[in-house]
Amino acid sequence: RLALALLIMASQLGSQTVFAADAAPKATTTDVSTAVLVDFLTAGATPGPETDNRRAALQKDLALQEAIIVEANKLQIVDQRNVQIRMEIARRQAIVAAYWTDFFRRNPIPETAYTDAYAKLTAANGNRQYRLSHIVVTDEAAAQKVMNELKKPKASFAAVAKSLSVDKQTGANGGDLGWRWKTEIGPLVADKVVAAKPGDLIGPIKGPNGAVFIVKLEASREQQMPALETLKPQLEKSFRQQMERQELARLSKQPG
Repeated sequence: RLALALLIMASQLGSQTVFAADAAPKATTTDVSTAVLVDFLTAGATPGPETDNRRAALQKDLALQEAIIVEANKLQIVDQRNVQIRMEIARRQAIVAAYWTDFFRRNPIPETAYTDAYAKLTAANGNRQYRLSHIVVTDEAAAQKVMNELKKPKASFAAVAKSLSVDKQTGANGGDLGWRWKTEIGPLVADKVVAAKPGDLIGPIKGPNGAVFIVKLEASREQQMPALETLKPQLEKSFRQQMERQELARLSKQPG
């Protein structure tokens, strides 16, 4: 989450792409044998009794599948439109997955990308974390109601969050967002949080989706940034998302 927040500062990452089957050709036979399938499904497994048992189970399952396929062909089930569409979807998914595997093999992430990102992350966050809570409502009128409740003597932010926040997941926990680094805080409030004192309220602030939120700084603390090696898997995921987005943009511009 921390590494992802860094890259979001530069660009919004990732967009879900759906590869739908608009036309489904007839299924074709394949010369892939049961033995090849078993080898593929057990590739990388440690030799031994457990792997041998798994291979035997796979062989049995594949043999039963083959028997079903033979009967399905006799009954012309494979020719049914819904079966053809599902087969086409599976074919596309396999090709797309293989494409991304090959894409990242051809475009490895350089080590300097990790070190540069980590340096920016460290500079942006310093050595301080912030414990936050929030209340989310649908509009400014609801936000004013929240502020009125919070101004009452002995008002409890957690209690108001539980009763009025439309974010039910955090509301059930009194609006608690946990400890966050600056780059994990939304840009609309990050600088305000850094300048605030524990107990201060920030907002109401209208977010990009139209919702309005009030944030409370519960506490802050000095905290050492995790080591690069700890954050590397998150950084890699973020880089890959960014690279996928760029590649999809490139492909979308090519003639069909």
